[in-house]
Amino acid sequence: MSRLTRNEAHLMVAAIRVLDHREQRPPTPLEIADLLERSESAVRLDLNTLADLGIVLLVESAYENHAEVKNYLLVEELDLEAGPQISDDLAAFDREKEEEAERMANLFESGEHEKIRRDRHDRMDQELNDFKNKKPINPFGED
Repeated sequence: MSRLTRNEAHLMVAAIRVLDHREQRPPTPLEIADLLERSESAVRLDLNTLADLGIVLLVESAYENHAEVKNYLLVEELDLEAGPQISDDLAAFDREKEEEAERMANLFESGEHEKIRRDRHDRMDQELNDFKNKKPINPFGED
């Protein structure tokens, strides 16, 4: 589930109310996305999160889907800011990438990659020579 801040949730609820007033009917996710200048998929994810929290109601019919405000007071229970979870994950990702880049730099600086390549080629040459020198099996069973 995506994490919405209180301000993002207020924005989504306000968009639903403005479009409901302007169009005289509950808005579709596409209309909300157009108003907020966001992608429809991002708006749908946020609407699903708000629906799970009981803030909005997503109505799906055979003809169209639309959103309605259900309990706007629950917005106040959301965090003001996105917690450190995303920033911690990004920092861990950055550390992993830096470690990988350092490992690769050390590998190329030490010449280890050249040794590994030479060993691999020597092993393949030996296997090829063994294959060439191997006497084929006589299909008639006579040696």
